[in-house]
Amino acid sequence: MTSAERGTLVTLATAVSASGNTIPPYFIFPRVHFKDHFITAGPLGSKGGANPSGWMTDTNFREFVSHFVSLTRCTADHPVLLLLDNHESHVCIDTIDFCKDNGVVLQSFPPHCSHKLQQLDRSVFGPLKKYINSACDGWMKTHPGSTMTIYDIPAIVKTALPLATTPVNIMKGFAVSGIHVCPFNRNIFTDLDFSPCYVTDRPRSLSEDNAVGLEMEID
Repeated sequence: MTSAERGTLVTLATAVSASGNTIPPYFIFPRVHFKDHFITAGPLGSKGGANPSGWMTDTNFREFVSHFVSLTRCTADHPVLLLLDNHESHVCIDTIDFCKDNGVVLQSFPPHCSHKLQQLDRSVFGPLKKYINSACDGWMKTHPGSTMTIYDIPAIVKTALPLATTPVNIMKGFAVSGIHVCPFNRNIFTDLDFSPCYVTDRPRSLSEDNAVGLEMEID
């Protein structure tokens, strides 16, 4: 949120399924304590939490997973697979134990692969940013001279999120990432996708060789 002179962070967490469905989002506000009125104008069924930074923490992720379980109604006998990246908040022991007890199978992506494998990154977050910017423009036109606050964000998300999390967008993300595509295509990623970056895959220069030789002599 950058309507004010300095940006303020509000984190949004949500989950989508290969069938094209989504769950109401979970908001994290940059406050010490969360109050229910923070999300009154947000999407129906939303939940929220708070911490001073507004970033996702292990405590907030544990609350999000509890929100996820309550909506998916998964159990140990009817488990669900939850795909996520390797953010440190996702690997808390308390959360992992909770998932085991409630039928949530956690599967994390390898490092530096989310731009290829994370479905939300591939097909949802791009449109979401566009619709949020449009909703923010509309808000500022209807509130001339006012500064947007963090408490206006849930209403903005309520307008933008349904436009981005359409079944078509969601299922496209699962398809282009190779996670859920019919028929199965093991060649959805080519050798080029696994090639090293040119910046780090280049011949050593003479100055680098001299630097290494100097280091060896000093050691």
